[in-house]
Amino acid sequence: MRLVAVLAFAGTLACGGKTEPWTDALPGPEVPVPEPETCDGLDNDLDGVVDNGFRNPEDGTYDLYEHCGRCGATCEGAIANAATTACEEVRERVWACRATLCAEGYTPTVDRSHCVPLGPLLCRACADDGDCNVFGGACREIGGELRCTATCGEAAPDGRGCPEGYDCEDGLCLPAGGSCWCGPGEYFAVSCDLPTPDGESCLGHAECRDGVLSECAGSDEICDEVDNDCNGVVDDPYVDARGVYSVDIHNCGACGVDCTETSLPGMELTCGGDPYAPRCRILCADEVDGVQVGDRLDADLDIANGCECTVTAVDDQAGPFDTYGNELDVNCDGADGVVVRSLYVAPDGRDENPGSPYYPMRSIGAAVARAADSLATDAPLADVFVAAGTYVEVLRVPDGVRVHGGYRNDFLGLAPEAFLTVVISDDASAAPGGAALVLEGAGVARTVVEGLQIRGADAPAAGRPAFGAWVRSPGPALELRRTTIRAGQGGAGQHGTNGTAGIGPSAEPSPGDPQRLAVESSRHDCLRTAENVVHGGAGAPNACGTVDVSGGRGGDADCSAYDEREGTGAAGNRGGPTAPGGAGGLGGYGAQGPAFGVCEEYVCCGVFSVLPEYELAADGGNGTNGAPGSAGAGCADPLGDLVGEVWTPAAATAGAAGGPGGGGGGGS
Repeated sequence: MRLVAVLAFAGTLACGGKTEPWTDALPGPEVPVPEPETCDGLDNDLDGVVDNGFRNPEDGTYDLYEHCGRCGATCEGAIANAATTACEEVRERVWACRATLCAEGYTPTVDRSHCVPLGPLLCRACADDGDCNVFGGACREIGGELRCTATCGEAAPDGRGCPEGYDCEDGLCLPAGGSCWCGPGEYFAVSCDLPTPDGESCLGHAECRDGVLSECAGSDEICDEVDNDCNGVVDDPYVDARGVYSVDIHNCGACGVDCTETSLPGMELTCGGDPYAPRCRILCADEVDGVQVGDRLDADLDIANGCECTVTAVDDQAGPFDTYGNELDVNCDGADGVVVRSLYVAPDGRDENPGSPYYPMRSIGAAVARAADSLATDAPLADVFVAAGTYVEVLRVPDGVRVHGGYRNDFLGLAPEAFLTVVISDDASAAPGGAALVLEGAGVARTVVEGLQIRGADAPAAGRPAFGAWVRSPGPALELRRTTIRAGQGGAGQHGTNGTAGIGPSAEPSPGDPQRLAVESSRHDCLRTAENVVHGGAGAPNACGTVDVSGGRGGDADCSAYDEREGTGAAGNRGGPTAPGGAGGLGGYGAQGPAFGVCEEYVCCGVFSVLPEYELAADGGNGTNGAPGSAGAGCADPLGDLVGEVWTPAAATAGAAGGPGGGGGGGS
């Protein structure tokens, strides 16, 4: 903008004199002159808009490549090692230069504000993608560790390749040897995490050989209670299908128990015994070619007595009763029954145990449930052997399970009367009638309950039943042998209700005649005539059915005389020969007077003579109780009625009505 100066000229006139003219110019106002607009923060073309044409007209931001974010901030060469750049809005109304493509060997940072060498950013330790400050960077597991990598090829926004020593695999730059720390010329082994088939973490190892890292792999399995080969099975060459150390003579029952370390003259040891608790025992010559009838085996695992047991049957069925030792364990496997096909229960066991003779279960119910679950498998465990003891539980035996009680604690003696195996129902049991044994639909397949003492719970309330066993819909193959079943104490019968009270009298008793003066003779003697009789009141009338049980009449009084008893009340009516009425009250004795004094208007006042044994008139006696009614009849059907699992006792008859009582006696 140019400013133009305007000069003003002026002259001065004076009278009578001559003055030199003023020739100095005075400055005028500067007038703006429009010029072409430039990006300098000024309104050069005077159109009212600063830097018009260099800013976005809508929001006033500098978004031009040559003026990115501010005047003169060109993106050309603004980012070192950038092949191409662009002016981009990095946040609202803020524009800055960003690299759209870096030179070969370089890559943009996450915000593309710089181009940095890619190689040093790869293989850095990281926890997530944010730790890898490179555009397209990612934190991935490489060689068993979390390391930084970056996209490459078609997955990369710029189609970049990978630096030397890295290969583009699955769109990521990965070290050529498979590891960030296994370099050329290096040889070593490292541990790594190797998942087992079921997804559990297992310690494996990998080897670095001249810059190439091998896959993570397990080690050779050794007997150390560790899954060395990471196949999901601990010590698999040394354990059987049950997980028991029974297949290797050098690790019998546990790792390191070597049966060959014990040397006995003429004897060789092997691993055997309880299938869940094997130990070193004598290898008998007869068992080398398989167990057969007549073979002699080491059943008691006592080295001192050698092969003491003779096999009399290969399939050892439970029993017989009242036998011991080899007579009971006929297949010489250490207990009655076929041990590998049975479950064993004892009071000192635990339900978490495998249920073998050395590791028995604790409750019969838990063993029965496990046996029932096994029936549909290839290895059924139908027989449950129970050692002597008391088991507080409800024994529910499903179809196909066989429960044998009455055993000695080592399961080499069977005598139910000597080794009492008692099952007592819990008082809180929900079994019908508190039964301790429940069998529903059992006996389609062979089902056995034997050698047990069964005791049900006592009834919880009056009128409630007590069952020892609950058996419903049994099949033909159900067997109960040498088993005593006792019910608990049944609930007492409910008390009968009281009979209704007898009815009261039909009318109230009448009062006696009021007192009055006697009618006397001229000599003032009381005349013993009907007009001087004061009658007692009538008793209350009442009837019990057809029997009159009215009260007695009150006693009569006439002329009272000294030392004479007045009239006695009448007895109440009898209710029957066994219920007489109440006795009448006795009359009182008469008194004499006056001895001296003044009598006015027929009222005697003064001193009276009274007998020492003076008695007042007495009340009548109470009526007597009626005879008790006869008791009702008991339940005609003592077994009651059973519908489903609900037992209802049969009803008793009501008692007969009581007999009538006698009426009360009359007072005097």
